[in-house]
Amino acid sequence: MELILNRYNFFSIEKTVQIFYYIQKHSRTTSKLELIKFLFFADRIHLRKYFSLISLDNYVALKYGPVASNSLDVLNNEIDYLSNFRDDELKFLKYVQQTGQTEWTIKEVPNDLLSNNEMQSIDKSINIFSGMYLSDISHDYPEWKRYKNFFDMRLISSRPIKMDDFFKNPDINDSPAIQKYFGDNDPLYEDEEYLNEAKEFYLQSIGEHG
Repeated sequence: MELILNRYNFFSIEKTVQIFYYIQKHSRTTSKLELIKFLFFADRIHLRKYFSLISLDNYVALKYGPVASNSLDVLNNEIDYLSNFRDDELKFLKYVQQTGQTEWTIKEVPNDLLSNNEMQSIDKSINIFSGMYLSDISHDYPEWKRYKNFFDMRLISSRPIKMDDFFKNPDINDSPAIQKYFGDNDPLYEDEEYLNEAKEFYLQSIGEHG
């Protein structure tokens, strides 16, 4: 298997805004929840195939599913705690506008920071999951399922997602939302042997070993 790495190695506000505009343009959604969920599925697709997250973000599990943490903060314009961004990065926040209680509109920006592989992964996410209740579906994937009982008992409000879980297929017998929309077939399914190999490539790319 050839190791193909994302050519960016840091989280970027500018790139995040481009990602959300690309999602909005091709999905026609202005829902904050859908923007963040389409990103999660696109990141899952891209990581398992190209061994890097499109967002290059930190993922956490929240009540409504897995979330790219800094990307959500960009949507919410809550980046005061991020002191390492230059003014020329921060200016891209003005392209993100809240237009309703749960509606967000991204002003037009180019997509020059997105690779073809990244755009194809976003396209696949949108093509597969458009028109569905994305929060419920995201709850069926291992990134969130690991913490389901804690959320059900209201013991936690968030937990960091373990990267290993991106390389696992969901238990289809314990995936009611996936079954509702896709029957007994996970639309993101990959062979287990391939996923183990992909995980090793990913660990190598970040300087870790399984």
